[in-house]
Amino acid sequence: MTEPRPPIPTPARRVPAGLADVWWLAIAGAVVAAAIHVAYTEISFRLFDRFTWVNREFAWLALGGYLASFLAFAVPIAALVLVLRRRISLRVVASFFAALSAFAAILLYQKIHPYAQLALGIGVGVQVGAWIARDAARGMRRVRAIALVGVLSLGLAGLAAGARHRFGEPGRLAALPTPAADAPNIVLLIMDTVRAANMSLYGYARATTPVLDALAHESTVFDWAFSAAPWTAPSHASMMTGVWPSEAGADFLGPMHDSLPTVAEQLAKRGYASGGFMANTGYAGYQVGIARGFTHYEDYPFSFEQALWSTTLAQTGSGRNLMDGLKPGQRWRLRQAILRPNFHTIRVRRAEAQPAAHIARNFFAWRDAIGPRPYFAMLNFMDAHEPYEPPDGFSKRFNGGKEPMDHYDGGIAYEDSVIGTIVSRLRERGELDRTVIIVVADHGEQWGEHGLASSHANSLYMPLLHVPLLVRAPGRATAGQRISSIVSLRDIAATLVDLGGAPPGTLPGVSLANAWSSGRTDKQSPVVAEACAAVNPLPTDPTRLGPIKGSLDSTWHYIHYGDGSEALYAWRTDREELDNRAATPEGRAVVERHRAAIGRALGTGWPPPRRGLF
Repeated sequence: MTEPRPPIPTPARRVPAGLADVWWLAIAGAVVAAAIHVAYTEISFRLFDRFTWVNREFAWLALGGYLASFLAFAVPIAALVLVLRRRISLRVVASFFAALSAFAAILLYQKIHPYAQLALGIGVGVQVGAWIARDAARGMRRVRAIALVGVLSLGLAGLAAGARHRFGEPGRLAALPTPAADAPNIVLLIMDTVRAANMSLYGYARATTPVLDALAHESTVFDWAFSAAPWTAPSHASMMTGVWPSEAGADFLGPMHDSLPTVAEQLAKRGYASGGFMANTGYAGYQVGIARGFTHYEDYPFSFEQALWSTTLAQTGSGRNLMDGLKPGQRWRLRQAILRPNFHTIRVRRAEAQPAAHIARNFFAWRDAIGPRPYFAMLNFMDAHEPYEPPDGFSKRFNGGKEPMDHYDGGIAYEDSVIGTIVSRLRERGELDRTVIIVVADHGEQWGEHGLASSHANSLYMPLLHVPLLVRAPGRATAGQRISSIVSLRDIAATLVDLGGAPPGTLPGVSLANAWSSGRTDKQSPVVAEACAAVNPLPTDPTRLGPIKGSLDSTWHYIHYGDGSEALYAWRTDREELDNRAATPEGRAVVERHRAAIGRALGTGWPPPRRGLF
């Protein structure tokens, strides 16, 4: 008796894709990619304390960005469905959008090659497409459910995050105590990446700061102010808390410690409204922690372009080229994106830095909304930062913009002009003489010194540490005074809360009012600077060897590198810091002094323990 043959399986019926199917599949694919991306960023930031470079309303931005991207792919597919009628199967369309969604999600995991990510995404997409097409009616019901539930969930998540930020400000203002009658307004203007050496205020040959040159006659200018860190996040954290960068905790990967009291929190206790307006969204955004205590804080713009940047697809090399290729004069990037695919992702979430004039406009709009209450405003300008593209023709103001430093100087001049506009508007409003204006930079920039190209964060040389500091405080700081002794930006925090009426010791550091009232700085904080270990260093970066610490006094600049080597420069006479005196008999005694000074400042033995980035 012969065994019966098993029945031959009949092939699944080919189901053509309808026009509505294309749109639903695109929406569902976008929702899945956005949901995974939002979950990944929240877990990374909330649980693992890692920067994800997004704003509070990322759920909305990611949803909008992925919907726009997937629907853009859906347009030509829908056109093909219309033209070819029933010749494109549902399985093919479902597989495409599932593969695109999977690829977008897999791009979050960067430890495998991009083409392996693409292959894995395609494999997942083919399986999902087959699953949907196996029972088309039931599969598409599930797709529509995923699309609707996902849009609703992400929308509610974005609403919950954004509502508190956007609509909670009146409640935060109402909860503030009554301020002192004579409390001054305080405006902190931070010129990101601007070194003192390139400002005419400090003797530079080019007239980069004519506004500040004139304002100096009404202000106290510190000739030798030094940043506590050579890049944005730790420098801002130190200025907003009064602690040293390694104590603040802000570094390349994670935010500052959330236990630290901030300037805005202390001023709020004295009735101050506070607004932050940050052009440097990545490393001065709310995730750094410096936004804590502000009644209003602006970092990443809530815009269509930022929504597109909030997708992993736009963060690939080809995605960035496609985005940039839409700008005038950048059409070649479109060809590069198509002809030379690049799926490597750049995880720092990109945002077009708002020009200083826009930052100033946003500040005045906020100021008009808060009424007569005294305020503390922090404005971060980024027009002198790489890529050195200041607006309004300033990039060609010097030497026709032939060299990168011409653009850098143009960025400084542009920011100077905006500061002039701010001062003029405050004067027109009758607020200038009851407003303290502090102009400072968070750090400087290198232009080939010590063989280091235009950059920062990688050393503690003078171009990165010597920064401008001007204080216009009518009735408080002496007009026309220049202080030639050294001070640290670590004391900015104590200065700000002192101006707001807080008692000494409210925040670490010493108010600079001691310096401008007496001209002496011997009671100020020591000048100590720290650079954390590099994350992706260049072969020439000193921080590739580990964290760097340094200190300055009236004569010497001491640097301790991550490999244990040391440098000592007589910085007032050796401005280029080329003569290392650490091994000389005189230098050895000075080195011992500076080691002890750093140990006292940081509360640690010497050399400091090499744990973490700092």
